[in-house]
Amino acid sequence: MSANSSDSATPNRPTAATLALAREFEAKTTSPMRRQVELPLYESRFPEAINNYNLPDDRRAIEEKVQQLHEQFPTFANKSADDLEDLLRFEDLFQAHIDGLEQVQLMRTLEYELREENERLAEVNLSAEDELRKMRENVAELQMFASSLTTRLYELVQEHLDMQKPYSPLVLLQRLKDEFRKMDGESEQLANEFLDKSESVEASECEEFVRQYKQLRTKYHSMESRSKIAETAYKSGTLAGVPMTMDR
Repeated sequence: MSANSSDSATPNRPTAATLALAREFEAKTTSPMRRQVELPLYESRFPEAINNYNLPDDRRAIEEKVQQLHEQFPTFANKSADDLEDLLRFEDLFQAHIDGLEQVQLMRTLEYELREENERLAEVNLSAEDELRKMRENVAELQMFASSLTTRLYELVQEHLDMQKPYSPLVLLQRLKDEFRKMDGESEQLANEFLDKSESVEASECEEFVRQYKQLRTKYHSMESRSKIAETAYKSGTLAGVPMTMDR
């Protein structure tokens, strides 16, 4: 039998490195802490499993699938089938392989740095806790004091407005109307009293009546005209006034 035929009949043997790795892990299987796990059924749509029963006929398709495997799992590209089976069968070997990945090491480095930064910030916050508490208490006291001052300000402003109310344009106009109406009533009463006298009236009494009546009517017309002018100016907005209430 030729060498080619003998090679084809001989099954594929594992490499020396694989045998050494297998013997090392077989020696550890005697430990009571080590256990062999059953491999769960692996179901995945991508990449599709390839074996001797569903190998595609096209060589290019096989190369594409192998390339996909290398791209998806670059750390497993240089491992044999026995190595991959060992990784799947033994948890500690699989965990050691995962821990050695560059992405995992980078992630753990970032996690450590973030934890250190969080601890540093927590220490800074805790060191300033007493000072922050005192500042909050001071702020609360100042807010209460400011609230009391604001209330007092409102009271003083309202008192000021109450003092201004008797001198507001509306009040002054009403007082002026009351005055000239009073003058009108007094002049009418004086005229009625003079007309109601039954006895003869002397010339001096007539002169006194005319003088008083003329004086009352003069004041009446003067106040009435001023009242109309002031009311017109107030309605047109040319007469300035004071507010009656305070806007808070």
